[in-house]
Amino acid sequence: MQKNEGAVSPNDRKNVHSGDAKSLKFSERKKSSSEQKPKHMCRVDGAVKNRKAKKELAEARKKKCKPNYDLAKESVRLWEKMRQRNLEHEERSSLASQTLKKMQGKLLEMAVSHVASRVLQSCIKYCKKAEREAVFDELRPQLIALARNTYACHLAQRLFDHASKEQLQQLISSLHGNVVMLLRHPSGSAVVEHAYQLANGAQKQELLSEFYSPEYRLFKGVLQKGKGRIGDVLAGESMSKRAAVLEHMAISLQPILEKGIVDHSIVHRALVEYLSICKKTMLQDVVQQLSGPLLVRMLHTKDGAKIGIVCVRHGSPKERKKIIKGMKGQVMKIAYDDNGHLVLLSILENVDDTKLVNEVIISEISKGLKDLALHKYGHRLLLHLLAPGVGRYFPGDTLKLLSSPVDLPQDCLENAGSQTDSMKNQNGSAIDEDVADDHHKVTEYDERREQEGVTKDDKKPLGGFSKKDPLIRRTQLLVDSGLAKNLTEVCVKYAGELLRSPFGKDIIYEVAMGGTDALMYQATKDVTLLQQAIADLAAVSRDSTAADQAEHVLQQYHSSRTIRRLVLNSQPSRMVPKSFSAQLWKRAIKGRCKMWAQGHSLKVVSAFRECADTNVRLEAESELMKLDLSSKM
Repeated sequence: MQKNEGAVSPNDRKNVHSGDAKSLKFSERKKSSSEQKPKHMCRVDGAVKNRKAKKELAEARKKKCKPNYDLAKESVRLWEKMRQRNLEHEERSSLASQTLKKMQGKLLEMAVSHVASRVLQSCIKYCKKAEREAVFDELRPQLIALARNTYACHLAQRLFDHASKEQLQQLISSLHGNVVMLLRHPSGSAVVEHAYQLANGAQKQELLSEFYSPEYRLFKGVLQKGKGRIGDVLAGESMSKRAAVLEHMAISLQPILEKGIVDHSIVHRALVEYLSICKKTMLQDVVQQLSGPLLVRMLHTKDGAKIGIVCVRHGSPKERKKIIKGMKGQVMKIAYDDNGHLVLLSILENVDDTKLVNEVIISEISKGLKDLALHKYGHRLLLHLLAPGVGRYFPGDTLKLLSSPVDLPQDCLENAGSQTDSMKNQNGSAIDEDVADDHHKVTEYDERREQEGVTKDDKKPLGGFSKKDPLIRRTQLLVDSGLAKNLTEVCVKYAGELLRSPFGKDIIYEVAMGGTDALMYQATKDVTLLQQAIADLAAVSRDSTAADQAEHVLQQYHSSRTIRRLVLNSQPSRMVPKSFSAQLWKRAIKGRCKMWAQGHSLKVVSAFRECADTNVRLEAESELMKLDLSSKM
């Protein structure tokens, strides 16, 4: 029997039904799996929920621990708007007013907060005058608490910044009786220093008087007007009173020095006053305590520089060594400081350990000789080695400060000036033999210097606290260290820039002239190359310098006067067979006197009538007589 082709057998039907069931189950599984999220997605959702829960828990804890948490949070929100740069002044002031209104009555609690204290500082800066006065009235009674807090001390300083004259006096009065205590505190000392910087003379003395005696700390108005310095205060007082003041100052200053809080100018002023009345043993204790890196932090003020000079002059060799080593890596920074460079000058003048000075100080300044020569204060270090104590280069107050930084009592000065004399008595013959060969070379140079107005008194050593002969010390610092050779090379390379500089011109002049005692000639033969370089610059045509947009050295103010000095004082010698004036005349001036007889260059041309080189003067007279220079001067 044949099977029907279109019929389906029971087995086939069974297979079909089973296949449909399988496909149905697969589709259901697929659908259900598509509805479910992947496992990693589930983990992310769980982490987000946990994070939110933790954040909410942290918020709840902060609200519980910090009563003003919501207020601080709202204040920060307004502060973020207040800080925007493109905000109008009225809108910023309005935001500050809103913030202060929310904080009213809770300013002290907000001031000790890390963030809220910064919000208050901005509010004081941008709020209206009446609102600022309200803040001032609320916080002034709590000034001591603000000063002692790590965050609120910055707000206290802003109160001083924005205070009127009457408010400033009230704030300073609020510090009365707590000045010394606050100066022993890391945060409070910054507030007292800020007040000291903003105070006038009488207010500064009011703050400083608390170092003198307990009565000045306990009672206001005890200090008489016109008696600011400790010497004036103690004038006419009994010995017991002077001893009590000295003891109280020592007790007040000792903890401050032990804690290392020596950066503030009020502490420096108090130390200077203390040294002016202290005994010799007390002076030695202060020098011993400050010797080292601690002293470097004090050199940025005038009083700090005075203390530094005292430590260098009165310190033992061991203490001087600590001071110099403490400056390692910071010599250039100190050299550029208007007060710090004075301590370096004192070190170059008084320290006998020239090997250490060469290793720490000379080696560091040798790396930046050009910048040092062009700097207002840095160039004095080089001039101190080239021409020490010359009044032309050093102001009178600088020379006075180096010789007598603090008016020390007489017992502190005993045996100080006799150190050099005793050394000369013991080793005088040896020193004379060592330098005899050098002295005969500089006779002519000394005569020229005297013609310039540099007397023998100007060349005396500033100190008197050193045992080494000044000439030997300078030779070791300038010649043996290689500084003279490096400096001459720098002057040759940057001759034009140094000549045109108001400070570099003195350096290049002294190097070209060989320096005091002609030490530069002993160090290097490049001095003649420097003279040639200056003459070559003068021989350059004016058109080429105009193309370089640089004024010609004969027409520029500083360079023309420096070249004039060289012409007047240079003359041939055994060390320099051909003088600078002869080189300049031959290369730049001869046959061009009429062209240069105008402006600043006229001074250079007229200097040839008085130059020290007789041959050049006679040769120049024939050409200069044709010009009527007197009418042009």
